[in-house]
Amino acid sequence: MNEKYKHIQWVVQRNLTSQSDFEQLKESCHKIGVTFIELDIIPFTAKLPEFDRRRSSIIYGSTTFNSLAFEDANLKKGLFFDEVTFSIENYIEKWSRHMLNYDASVITFKELINRNYNSDRLLFIRPNDDSKSFAGEVKRFEEIADWYEKLKAVENTNLSLESKIIVSEPYNIHYEWRLWIVNKKVVAASKYREYFKLRKEEGCPADVISFAEERCQQYTPHDVFVMDICLCGDEYFIVECGCMNGAGFYKAKIENIVSNVTEYFVSTV
Repeated sequence: MNEKYKHIQWVVQRNLTSQSDFEQLKESCHKIGVTFIELDIIPFTAKLPEFDRRRSSIIYGSTTFNSLAFEDANLKKGLFFDEVTFSIENYIEKWSRHMLNYDASVITFKELINRNYNSDRLLFIRPNDDSKSFAGEVKRFEEIADWYEKLKAVENTNLSLESKIIVSEPYNIHYEWRLWIVNKKVVAASKYREYFKLRKEEGCPADVISFAEERCQQYTPHDVFVMDICLCGDEYFIVECGCMNGAGFYKAKIENIVSNVTEYFVSTV
């Protein structure tokens, strides 16, 4: 064990990530000498399994794991999240036209349905917050209306008729990358989509890193987070940001993420 890290640990959900990513997380922790604890989390459980809590924990896992950790005063320290700052509405306010959906409407399902678009009108919709209650996608207005009717009949704690959603025109996106940012610096990156198809490649162009770090000089929702960036036309835009504790790695260099996040965390606890 590295004496510098003796008071901290990574607590990682085993039954979530791919076996390859899980092993890389484990190996990366062992390489720098920080304790690694693995857990199995029961989906939708209301209670976390027992584990050694004598050290301060960096959390990585599912929405269920993160939500339960967020409710625990001690575990919350290792969850790099703020429910106010991690929202598209906030990003649009802070980054304005650098956001892909800077001209989008931030409204509720109920307000959207009352707009009475033509049934075949294509719209991009996604949640305003980072709850991942549904995936952002392009739908015909009639499909959204059908969804609205189902929502009226089903109780869903993560999604309701009053939930804020982002609604905009569909965009022709060429490439998308995910960047891991610690203290305003990009520490790892991966391409994850090319012309709407999944394509995982390590790294990103230097221009993408420059764009991200320039935006970070303007504002960051947290000291540690992920930023998704796209190339649309000949311009870069921020698609969204997210909580590092549950973000998929794609082909990012996990070793770099672990070492930089660990170094950040040990300086804060």
